[in-house]
Amino acid sequence: MTKLTGSVGLGMEQSRVVMVFYRKNDMTGRHFMKSISFALVVFAVALSMGFVLKGSGKGSGSPPVKAETNLHKAAVISESPVDKSASVTDSAPKAVFEQYVEGSYKEAGLELMGLSLETFREAVTGYHNLMSTDSLSQNKALITIVDFNQSSKNRRLWVIDLATNKVVYNTWVAHGQGSGGEFATTFSNVPNSYQSSLGFYLTQETYVGKNGLSLKLTGLDADYNSNALGRYIVVHGAAYASEGFIKANGRLGRSQGCPALPVEVTKPIIDTIKNRTILYVDGPSSGYTSPFLDIEQAALCLSADKDGKGHLQV
Repeated sequence: MTKLTGSVGLGMEQSRVVMVFYRKNDMTGRHFMKSISFALVVFAVALSMGFVLKGSGKGSGSPPVKAETNLHKAAVISESPVDKSASVTDSAPKAVFEQYVEGSYKEAGLELMGLSLETFREAVTGYHNLMSTDSLSQNKALITIVDFNQSSKNRRLWVIDLATNKVVYNTWVAHGQGSGGEFATTFSNVPNSYQSSLGFYLTQETYVGKNGLSLKLTGLDADYNSNALGRYIVVHGAAYASEGFIKANGRLGRSQGCPALPVEVTKPIIDTIKNRTILYVDGPSSGYTSPFLDIEQAALCLSADKDGKGHLQV
C-alpha cells in the first residue's frame, strides 16, 4: 500500500478504487450534485431576498401599517406640547398685565394714599378695555378713581397719570344723599333717587351751571349708570365737599348724586380730566358687573400694543 505523506497524491491502487467507486456511483453522484446545486441556489435566493427586505425596511422606516401607527403616535405626542404652549401663551398676557398693574401701583405710592390694589386694578382694566375701543383720548393716559368703599372723611378721589405713574390729584369727593351718611352703602341708576351710581364713566365737555363750572359724564354701564346724563350727574364744586365741613360735621356733605369736589380744586381737576378720559366709581356692591372688568381681554389688548403707544400715548 502506498503511504500518503504531506501533499503527495493517491497511489495507483487507491486511484483505481476511487475510479471504480465513481463509475459505480456516477448516477448517484450526479443526483447528489444536482441536489447540492439546487440547495445552493435556494439559499442564495433567500439570502438575496433577505438583503432586499432589510434594505427596503431601512429606507421606508417600517411597513405601511406600522408607519400609519407611528404617524398617529407622533401626532398624539405633538398635541401635548402644542396645547401646553398655547395655554402658557394665553396666560402670559394676564401675568404680564398683573405685573404691570402692581408695578404702577407701587410706583405711584397708592397704598400709602389709601387706595386698594383691587380697586386700582379694576380701574386700569377698564381703562385698557376702553382704550382698545378708541373711546378714550389718545392724548391723556389718565384714570380718575372714586372709592366709595371708604369714609367720606377720607380723600377718596384720585387722578392718576398712567404714562408716568404719578398721582396728579388726591382729594375729597361727596356721594349722594340717598346713598348714606358718612359711608355710601346703596347705589342707584334711577332718576330722583339722589343716589350715587357705580361703574365706568366717560368724561365729556364742560358747561357753567348753578354749581359753576361742571363736567358732563356719560355712564357706560347699563343698569348701573347709563342714566347719568339724564339725571344730570356731573362733576362740580361744592362748599360742603371740604375739610372744613368735615371738621364741623364729622363727615363730608352730600350731593344729589353727583361726585362733588372741593371748590378750590374743581377747575384744575375738570380741566385735566375733561374730554374723553375714564372715571371709575367703586363701592360696596356684590351685584355690580361690567364688561370693562374683563381682565383677560384687557391683558390681550395691552400685549397686542407692543410699544404701548395706543394705550399709554401722551
